[in-house]
Amino acid sequence: MKTIFEQFAVTANKFSKRPALKFKYQGAYISLSFAELLRRIEVLAVGLSDLGIIKGDRVAILSENRSEWVRVDLAALKIGAVTVPLHTTLSSKIIGHILNNSESRIVFVSNQIQFNKLMLVAPELPKLEMIVYLNLDDPNSQQLQPKLISLSEVMKLGRESKNVYKFEVRPDDVASIVYTSGTTALPKGVMLTHANLMFNAIEAVTAVPVTEQDVLLSFLPLSHVLERTAGYYAPLVCRGCCIAYAESIKTLTQNFKEIKPTIIVSIPRIFEKIHNGIWEKVKQGSKLKYKIFVWALKQEPHTIGHFIADQLVFKKIRAGFGGRLRLTISGGATLNHKLARFFWRMGIMIVEGYGLTETAPIITCNRLDNFKFGTVGKQLAGVEVKIAADKEILVKGANVMKGYYKNDALTAEVIDQDGWFHTGDLGHLTQDGYLVIIGRKKEMISLSNGKIAWPEQLEVILNNDRFINQSMVYGNDKSYLTALIVPDWSEITNNLSAFRISSSEPEVLIKDSNFVNIFNQRLEKINDQLAEWEKIRKFILVPNEFSADKDEVTPTLKLRRKIIEEHYQKSLAAMY
Repeated sequence: MKTIFEQFAVTANKFSKRPALKFKYQGAYISLSFAELLRRIEVLAVGLSDLGIIKGDRVAILSENRSEWVRVDLAALKIGAVTVPLHTTLSSKIIGHILNNSESRIVFVSNQIQFNKLMLVAPELPKLEMIVYLNLDDPNSQQLQPKLISLSEVMKLGRESKNVYKFEVRPDDVASIVYTSGTTALPKGVMLTHANLMFNAIEAVTAVPVTEQDVLLSFLPLSHVLERTAGYYAPLVCRGCCIAYAESIKTLTQNFKEIKPTIIVSIPRIFEKIHNGIWEKVKQGSKLKYKIFVWALKQEPHTIGHFIADQLVFKKIRAGFGGRLRLTISGGATLNHKLARFFWRMGIMIVEGYGLTETAPIITCNRLDNFKFGTVGKQLAGVEVKIAADKEILVKGANVMKGYYKNDALTAEVIDQDGWFHTGDLGHLTQDGYLVIIGRKKEMISLSNGKIAWPEQLEVILNNDRFINQSMVYGNDKSYLTALIVPDWSEITNNLSAFRISSSEPEVLIKDSNFVNIFNQRLEKINDQLAEWEKIRKFILVPNEFSADKDEVTPTLKLRRKIIEEHYQKSLAAMY
């Protein structure tokens, strides 16, 4: 097993002239070849060493996806330093917690917005010695400690250095401390070794083949381990696939057309938004086009009807993704199986998988030629999965973390003496070996009548309604379930005339009895699908999205339930 940088060097030399990264510069995408990327990484590694960064030092990265993210990561890993990725959506408080807990000596900051957040907690970071910026509005105006330096200056140090360094890095060395999303508490630092990440990346592209001919459009944050492994190490480091960085989620439509990707890695919420967008466009068209689209969705694959549907309808929809998309990978949360079937009928395969930060992250995944809707597939080769008596999913394999940073007690709680990692998720295996996720053990709702409900599964059903953007199901120790519902305001705005409601202000609408009644009617239809104890008896409409700015959701949009409950304590109490 090679270290991450060693594997990258092998791949870069093999495909030296091929494009490794693509990114937008002055309005157009430009490419960086594998040979040039390798050269820049080696220069940066020397520059970091000249600054005094040595093996084991923590190097934090607070940046959106861009080529510099990869350069900093691989340069630090070459030295034997430990990278600490920070989500750009995190609050200053949590950024401060992670930098302090990891004792990072240096942090790379992408822009003024992130720099400003960092400055709010800089006086509370005694271990932080240096900030390296990529772009700042006016760096010369900053008089502060720790020391401020540009990436260009670090690169200049590396180019002009006369020092010769020998880096001794082993596969079992810690490569990264990745802080978990923390749905229940402050994030915990997960120590992942080079071997953890390389094993997982190699097995992932073995299960779902990727080659140097593929082009991946990256938009999930590299700070999240799903994109890090499945959207960076696996395709780029292990297979020589080209990665293009989307400008933002808002520009995805344009970037799809520019890049024409063959692969994307995403989360269910993105697929939900794309699904709703397709339906909205269909409904805005003529009645004939609407009827043809509904007819097309009913055609069974591999039939003449489906071939005609593909030529008339689906081919045009795929063109919106660039026309070359051969597979999409979904993780981070539960994907509605109806959504997966919808895209599959259109010729877009969503390969759903399952994993956690602690498992680097992939445990199971469906395959292109071996998949089952409603499941998260079978385990990767070399990974063992078993179901405990209480239905908790246990995992063993080379992808399981070394442990939690500076927390041996918590590590011992989740990894037992036999080496099984206790995921905290509940599930079961089908007769033919596919894993089905039931829900998160800690998020299970126990009603006062003894019945059990799984909020995430119910929220997937609720959020599938085109007028619902987000929801949180509540009711632990109560006699019935309730929900906070955030309407999809863009969808609402498009249908205001049909509602016969004059106002478009969320704060006004949520108090309008006619508007609330629309959701009552929709909830009645949803409740018809549910068991008696799963029905949502009452709900309250919420004007604003649950947001990362208020620490209400994780970077992959999972709900931080305790925080939301605190913020909406009075509203929740009013429903009982």
